[in-house]
Amino acid sequence: MKFTLESNIRGEDEKGNPIFIDRIYGGNHLPLRLLQKDGSEYQGAIHQRRISVKGISGNNFFSHVYETADGRWFDRAGMPIEKPTNLTAKSEEEAKE
Repeated sequence: MKFTLESNIRGEDEKGNPIFIDRIYGGNHLPLRLLQKDGSEYQGAIHQRRISVKGISGNNFFSHVYETADGRWFDRAGMPIEKPTNLTAKSEEEAKE
């Protein structure tokens, strides 16, 4: 099923046409799903990965990002990002990846 969500639009091109992005929705008690630029829903796996972040107080804390099976990365708000450099392993299993 294809959807067109306003929250998947990020600006306009030089002709005034909307620019669509991939975005993750869900989390916590809702299942994660990735709506792609073309409006289709991604069928692959979405993994939560732990990162270390420096807070405004100077202390480090853990947060998370999402990685798709095909190598795309998204922040906690579901917005596309580059692969983080501050990934940390939660478990021995993640450390092997």
